Amino acid sequence: MFVRILGAAILCIILLGASPQMQARDQTDWETIVRFTDARGDDVGGGDLLYPDHAVYVPGLFDLLQFEVSRDEHNLYFDFEFAALTNPFQAPEGYFHQRLEVYIQTGEPSPLTDIYLGPHKLQTAPDAGWNVRLSIAPFDESRLYVLGEDGQVEILSKGVTSRSLPARQTIRVQVENDVLPQHNSDWGYYVLVGSFDGLAEGSWRDLGEGPWQVGGTGTPAFDLLSPRFGARSQKAQLAQGVLYPVYEGRTQVIPVLLGALAVAWVFGVFCLWRWRHGRS
Repeated sequence: MFVRILGAAILCIILLGASPQMQARDQTDWETIVRFTDARGDDVGGGDLLYPDHAVYVPGLFDLLQFEVSRDEHNLYFDFEFAALTNPFQAPEGYFHQRLEVYIQTGEPSPLTDIYLGPHKLQTAPDAGWNVRLSIAPFDESRLYVLGEDGQVEILSKGVTSRSLPARQTIRVQVENDVLPQHNSDWGYYVLVGSFDGLAEGSWRDLGEGPWQVGGTGTPAFDLLSPRFGARSQKAQLAQGVLYPVYEGRTQVIPVLLGALAVAWVFGVFCLWRWRHGRS
């Protein structure tokens, strides 16, 4: 009996020790394509948006922190991490509040320059019309729009699913590779976050009176993936109604450069002040 128990214990140890390696082998075809971070606490749209007053709207629901695109052999994955993620009305996908739009410029010319958020219309940058649109909402309302070679837009729901990853406060959208153009480094992304309303136009909760409506003023997009400062900041883009895509390797250059210049300026002023006061 002792020998059997010892043998079983050794077998369990071997299996437990091997399982991470097995998982690693299962995920060798998983590739992170691009990852963008977005400023925390900027879920105010153009500067004046307010969450609905109802108690189910907790702070951070519409505050996008990170957007990531990855793929494996069969699917492309779009991950949206938020400061908060809840599901008070038990949507089957595991999230309720977020209404997301991703417009993608694939590098190919496109005449499609309109971006709709319910009844509100924004524009893409002049030479960056979208070829792919991923419209994301709970209760099986996610759709994919793809511009074909014939100039027609095909609308797809099959092969497009979304679900929450609660431990990461993340919404993951899975799209089958077969229904998308081949991904490459030229892809640019417009990512917008709003509030879901199944009874509103485009399921996009609009401004209005009452505890369920968005407060404040402006377009009801609480967050936009964008640089924090500069002419292409979230506030500037939403105020002008013209949006600019973010590209791999280009998104953080301007904010980092501006931040470095600001630090250098403050340091220079401090050194000058010390030098002048040291001489007096």
